[in-house]
Amino acid sequence: MRILAVDDDPYILELLPMIALKAGFSKMSTAPSGAAALDILKNSETPFECLLLDINMPEMDGIELCTHIRAIPSYRKVPIVMLTAMKEREYIDRAFEAGATDYASKPFDIVELRTRLRLAKELLVARKSNLHTSGERLPQPPSAGVDTLSPLSEAVMIEGIKNLVDERALENYLKQLSRAGLGGSHIFAVKIHQIEAIHSRASVAEFSYALTEVIDAISNVLGATRHLMSYVGHGAYIVVSNGLRFESSEELEANIQTILDEKNSEYDNGDPLDIEVSAGSPLHPNTSVALLIQQTFERAIARAEARVEEKQNGPRPINIYSAYGFQK
Repeated sequence: MRILAVDDDPYILELLPMIALKAGFSKMSTAPSGAAALDILKNSETPFECLLLDINMPEMDGIELCTHIRAIPSYRKVPIVMLTAMKEREYIDRAFEAGATDYASKPFDIVELRTRLRLAKELLVARKSNLHTSGERLPQPPSAGVDTLSPLSEAVMIEGIKNLVDERALENYLKQLSRAGLGGSHIFAVKIHQIEAIHSRASVAEFSYALTEVIDAISNVLGATRHLMSYVGHGAYIVVSNGLRFESSEELEANIQTILDEKNSEYDNGDPLDIEVSAGSPLHPNTSVALLIQQTFERAIARAEARVEEKQNGPRPINIYSAYGFQK
């Protein structure tokens, strides 16, 4: 695994390759600044497979650098581990919002850093395996030239959407909050009804559009409340909200649905693309162990699925816009 480490501290740049070598990673290059790192990435004939970025650097900090790196098409999914002594929640939130995959604290715990590198390699191997078996069948805009949908179960990542991260990054985010002793988070899931029917009918662009409409609606309802979310397949989203107060899941769900109804989404041929969603009641995360985080995700999805069943067994809500032909 080719690694690029970026830090303005010469001592750190000397230390990191030694730690990486002891962990079994011998291919590490270094850069003393964000600008130098971008030059290296631009001119490297062979792409790097993992990036370690110090947050606290002059001129261009690691979070800004992470944003620039994620804008490079070949680095949109490369594992990025942030390195920092800063434990304030603001920095943790901003790092993951910028596209960080993981987070390692200074001063370095050698065992922890080895673990972060090995987890990055596992993620890299898993993604290469997915590329090999699925041919990178991710929802993309029509101009991308891709015409085959991903399997419905696949935890696809839609590019270029703020506050959307992959599931592994969301898990690492919660673990970092636990290490920093920071609370106040809620986890809930949102589930699209009849996702199988939408998936079977939609083109790649139409399915991507449907998923994005729900993401936008969730973000609009949460507003200025800091949040991250991940699409995990089967029409389900996991959302971590850091608001100090949380409205009822029914009110949240109704507000999301109102936004979706008002959009009057359509398939390319003009047929209505009716998107109905359910939101499960929120959970307080147990972030002490990775397994417990996964169990919390599963519980959140189960609550959203139970809400879907509850609504399907009761009176069906009416979209007044499509039912009566009203214009937006």
